[in-house]
Amino acid sequence: MSIKPFSRFGLPVLAVALLTFAIVSTIRPERGRTEPPVAPPASPFATAVAGVGVVEPRGEMIAIASDLPGVVREVFVVPGQAVERAAPLFRLDDRAQQAALDQAEASVEASRAALASAEVALADERQRLAMFEAVRDPRAVSTDEVARRRFGADRADAAVKQARANLGSAQAQADAVRTEIDRLTVRAPIAGTVFRIDVRVGEYAIAGPVQMPLMTMGVADPLHVRVEIDETDMPRVAAGAKATGTLRGRTGQRIALAFVRFEPQAVEKRALSGGAERVNTRVIEAIYAFDPRQSAAFVGQRMDVYIDAAPVAARSPS
Repeated sequence: MSIKPFSRFGLPVLAVALLTFAIVSTIRPERGRTEPPVAPPASPFATAVAGVGVVEPRGEMIAIASDLPGVVREVFVVPGQAVERAAPLFRLDDRAQQAALDQAEASVEASRAALASAEVALADERQRLAMFEAVRDPRAVSTDEVARRRFGADRADAAVKQARANLGSAQAQADAVRTEIDRLTVRAPIAGTVFRIDVRVGEYAIAGPVQMPLMTMGVADPLHVRVEIDETDMPRVAAGAKATGTLRGRTGQRIALAFVRFEPQAVEKRALSGGAERVNTRVIEAIYAFDPRQSAAFVGQRMDVYIDAAPVAARSPS
């Protein structure tokens, strides 16, 4: 009587338990030690201060902007191109300004013609005045006639001066239009390399500062790396201390860094591990230079930097 209930309920439960044990035993993953695909960077110094740096051009990145707004008609450069100072980068639509220049140059020619006519009239009045003044007999020429000739010469002289002023104004207007046309061609402020282009032919370029620069450029040889050093580690770092850097993914290749300067102002930490900012964390930025021929580095790439530093001072017992 007691075996039947067990056979009815116990055997199915036992079967399910055995099946579960078999499945777990079969699909249990094999645990073992795995090595990372890229070894983490290591310091070459006995004691060092580590920091995360960002590769940038010498003199920092220059965001190119346009003096005037307009539609882009021509782009003269491509990313990675080396340019000389004042080389054209891109040009805005200048058809309206060219029409204004044609009108201004026509005004210049008209003013030149008016000046030439006024100078001829002045020469004629002066010649007539000289003839009247050469007559010595007061009975031949009246005093009033001589005075009228003098006034006529003065009026002609004033007309020449006015014509010259009009010509100068017309030339100044033409020069102003030429300057505006020249401003529609954005030129390189320095000799360097174009790193990024975010403006295309047919797009509207906004004048002044924009969220996304129209172009960026800088000096690519040598490159700089801007390293953030925690303010608590700064007493251990000396100016000119040896430093090496390793680009992400190239831990086996160390790049020799040459000290350039410390930025004189402490700033909030930006390159934070884990992506979470800590409150009141401030850093000193150190600038180091390196030869880009040592390694193919890209501007904006991150670099793990180790700086030869003094060991941490032992705390005195309280």
